[in-house]
Amino acid sequence: MDPEIAGWLQSVLRTIGYQHRDRMYADVESVLRLFQNFLVPKAETYTHDDGRSQLLLSLIGTVPIVYQSATYNIPVAFWLPTSYPSVAPIVFVTPTALMLVKAGKYVDISGRCYHPYLAYWSNRSDSNLVELIGIMQGVFSQEPPVYAKSNTSSQQQQQQQQASPAVGGGYPSPTTSLRPAPPILSYTSRQTTSSTMSSSQQQQQQQQPSDLSQQQQNRYPSPSNFGLSTQQLTPQQAQLYTKLQSALLEFNTASSREMDNLVNVNKQLNDAENRTKAELQSLRDLNSKIQHNIVTLNRCTEQLNSKIEQIRTWPEEPVDEIICGSSVVHNQLFELVAEEIAIEDTIYYLDQALSQDKVELNAYMKHVRNLSREQFMKKALIKKVKAQLGHVE
Repeated sequence: MDPEIAGWLQSVLRTIGYQHRDRMYADVESVLRLFQNFLVPKAETYTHDDGRSQLLLSLIGTVPIVYQSATYNIPVAFWLPTSYPSVAPIVFVTPTALMLVKAGKYVDISGRCYHPYLAYWSNRSDSNLVELIGIMQGVFSQEPPVYAKSNTSSQQQQQQQQASPAVGGGYPSPTTSLRPAPPILSYTSRQTTSSTMSSSQQQQQQQQPSDLSQQQQNRYPSPSNFGLSTQQLTPQQAQLYTKLQSALLEFNTASSREMDNLVNVNKQLNDAENRTKAELQSLRDLNSKIQHNIVTLNRCTEQLNSKIEQIRTWPEEPVDEIICGSSVVHNQLFELVAEEIAIEDTIYYLDQALSQDKVELNAYMKHVRNLSREQFMKKALIKKVKAQLGHVE
């Protein structure tokens, strides 16, 4: 890694306050070594779903894929939380102005990427950023997450608009690096690009060596593609031209971020609408059940009132005639049992009076003796009547 980039990265990790700086540095260094021409580190402000903003380290640029024998560069952004690697990175597809996100199995309409590797990140001790990027490359190769809005000419125009960022692509200090950098590469097929070149340009490319610097020349259009030549510009015009390019890039980046925020807000509103509809349907079902219960309760109330009115019309019956035995013997048994219970209660209250010194002992003994004799006779007669009725004790 370049010493300047390494120093900047160490400073950013300390400034933001990452918990595992050594692991972060090692993983980012591995990514930059493997994707040095595709991804660049930036310190940017990330807005979470709950509206909370936080300064995080991100890797912004593109990842190359091969789709139907053609090579494409997918614009992406990898956000690294402060508790990385305990928490999985946040991955977004960041389409340029002439691209649209293609929602699929692993990418939603806002560009947010989902994958089982991210879902089960914390369950694996060997989860790392390099392996994640490789998995994303495989996923994007099977199902590209973006597509162009218009034809090849519009794609070439987008390439021309992205050619100038190479001028200002340095590594600022952590306190001034809140401005996001534009994507390094555009989503264009190398076959399509080569087909638009003249035959003389293609022959010239075939004669050039395939080293890293030549690949960069093929990937970025020259200033002449913008309809201007650097030889035709004065120093003041060239300086103004560079400022205009930077201002345009800042505007495009701000517009893209605002569009992402609007997409997220729209998604939250749609989710809230779905929840509201579900809650409304639940309330409607509950209201239907309540109405049914009210109808049932009114019907039962009417039946009860009718029954009460019917009972009120019944003639009154003497209680003594209702509560009686079915024969003379049963009536005799009923009376004997009542008298025997009355005697027992009388003896009980005599005991209470004696204990409270309300009756003398001689009077108590006399009355208890008489009552006990009478109670014995009642019990003997009850036993005899029960035997006559066939009740066996």
